[in-house]
Order: sequence, then C-alpha cells, then structure tokens
Amino acid sequence: MNIVYVLLMLSVLFSPDVFAASDKVTVNFYTEPAQPHNFQPFFAENQPAKLTVEVRDTEGKPVKNVKIRINIEHIKGLSSGKVLNTGFPYLEGKDVLGGEFFSRDGKLEFSYIFPIRGNYRVDVKVSPTSASSVTFEPFSEEFNVQVNEWGYEIRNAILLVLIMLGFGIALGVIFGRASLRLSS
Repeated sequence: MNIVYVLLMLSVLFSPDVFAASDKVTVNFYTEPAQPHNFQPFFAENQPAKLTVEVRDTEGKPVKNVKIRINIEHIKGLSSGKVLNTGFPYLEGKDVLGGEFFSRDGKLEFSYIFPIRGNYRVDVKVSPTSASSVTFEPFSEEFNVQVNEWGYEIRNAILLVLIMLGFGIALGVIFGRASLRLSS
C-alpha cells in the first residue's frame, strides 16, 4: 500500500502539468519606432506608434491563448506643473487607454496616437486561460513610454523668449537714455 502511495505521489510530482505550472512567463513590450525614439503627439503629419506586447515562455516561444489586459496612463510629472504644463489638463495624470484582449498567439499589436506630451506608464497584466499552452499565475509588468514636444516648437519658444528679451533690453536702453537726458 505504501509503495502504491509513493508511486502515485511521484507520478503527480513528475507530471508535465506540475512542471508547466512552475515555468516562468515573460512579457516583452516593443514600440515602433523603437525607444528611446521620442514619439510626437498627434498632428496632421504624425503617424501613430505601433505598440506590441508579446508573452513568451522560458524557451522564448509564444504562450498561446492568453488574456492580456493593457492600461496606458499619462504620468503627471514636472512638465505638468503650473509653469510647464501640457496645455491639456483634462488628460494629465489620467488613464488614456485600457482594455482586456484575448491572444491566440501570445502577441497583441495595435497602433496608438499619444494625445499629449509627457511620460506614460503602460501596465500589462497577463493571465492564462484554460487553453493556454503554459500554466502560470497571473502577473503584471510596467513599461514606460516618453512623448516629447516637437523640436521646432521648442526652438520657436526659445526664439520668442530671446526676441522679447532683446526687445525689452532695446526699449530699456532707449527709454533709459531719454530719461537721463530729461533729468539733466
């Protein structure tokens, strides 16, 4: 009787499902164009960014039949203060996209146009289904995407400040000299 019990326990211990439950699953997050390229917020000439989430096992093979929940949140940071805000406070620090998707091949691809500049947190939660190729515990990972201002807008802002500074200095010199002449 003890031998049968030991054999039964060994068969349960060494069954493929038990080993599959201990397999690690990883999430890969890619953007196109690839980071650290900074995406630009939406304008007529801008193309959407392509975001890809891949769920892979320890051997690098895609995990089939998984649920992928994705949430993209704008992170309110230094550029969202009173001086350097984004110009669109309704979205600052808010969730901008969220959804749960079923992936047969362990991959989720979609195009997305980031609405405003700043940093975004991409939270990816992965959970198995009854038909998943690997058994694992649900887990989540976070990724970051940075969206910068257009380069020409920064250049134009700097030029505007310099022109205003030059104009102010010129007016100060002109009115200062006129004031000195009147007082003497």
